[in-house]
Amino acid sequence: MQILPRQKKNGKTSYTVRIRVQGYPPLSKTFPTHREAISWGKTAEGDLLAGRLGSPLAQLHTLRDAIERFLEEKPPGYGSWLQEERNRASLRWWCQHFGGLKLAELKPMTIVQARDLLRRSATANGKPHPHKKLRSHSTCNRYVSSLSAVLQCALELWGWIEENPCRGLRRLPEKNHRTRYLTEKEQQRLLRVCKSDSNLHDVVLLALLTGARRGEICGLRWRDVDLKNRTVTFVQTKNGEIRKVPLSDQAIALLRCRFSQRVKGMNDWVFLAEKSEGPVDVSHRFGRYAKKAGLEDFRFHDLRHSAASAMARAGVPERQMQEVLGHKSVAMTKRYTHLRPSELDGAVAAMGTSIKNQGEE
Repeated sequence: MQILPRQKKNGKTSYTVRIRVQGYPPLSKTFPTHREAISWGKTAEGDLLAGRLGSPLAQLHTLRDAIERFLEEKPPGYGSWLQEERNRASLRWWCQHFGGLKLAELKPMTIVQARDLLRRSATANGKPHPHKKLRSHSTCNRYVSSLSAVLQCALELWGWIEENPCRGLRRLPEKNHRTRYLTEKEQQRLLRVCKSDSNLHDVVLLALLTGARRGEICGLRWRDVDLKNRTVTFVQTKNGEIRKVPLSDQAIALLRCRFSQRVKGMNDWVFLAEKSEGPVDVSHRFGRYAKKAGLEDFRFHDLRHSAASAMARAGVPERQMQEVLGHKSVAMTKRYTHLRPSELDGAVAAMGTSIKNQGEE
């Protein structure tokens, strides 16, 4: 350990501590008093010698280094969902706010404090917005998950750290049990309003007919549509698993109409954007049309709820609903199989009949 006094322009003296331990990059820090310099120097030197500050590489590389390497190498099996541009906002946030930290400085408490910062801010760029809601618990959990994927690579593939500080952190409680779905009249109003936008109308109708997510439908290609065998294969799914879904007569009619009207030589997208060669994006326009239809508190994902609720009311078994919706567990499907009170009449009558029969014996 070396302590160097430095004379400032105002006449005061500061003390810079320099520490060199074999295998680690040099550490240095400046203090206003000699006592503070000695205290920090002894503690830091002892931590380095005891290995409490992590591996030498954790002192050498920053979080920004890890994120940039992660995005460049795209390691399979580690957060593949983060390779899509629309999901990279979380990594950009970590780079902006904590990218300069050495990996050795990333402790569980640091990540908890970062998560608290996330909950207090409303937008990715940190600018306040009077009508913007604060980030939800589920969003904060996804940000921590994205960081964990990068750090797991640094641990298992690159050997930059000795443990992942995200592991063991308790997730924030999420309230995802939203069951908003369309009534018959609301569905008619929405489809009627959307008729002025053919792309949006067909995307909405196909969502109601298949229960697919917005990204799955907008990212659909003609090579994934089998009109002969009446099936559609969703490749870009939320859980990364390819899902094949049978098509109803209405869905087949819709897709055949679009296929006959497609522009040959263009991209293979089923729903081609109006002003570009990529797929259509209906995220913003759907909200406007939903308001025009008089729908309160309604999002595109609620079309999926509507399709699932329709299957439940029709008596489709949970296992079949799970296959169509692409859920990994039946527990997820049960969110949609809520029974209306009128549908319980048969169950209640069956219990009454059972008791009556026992009394007659």
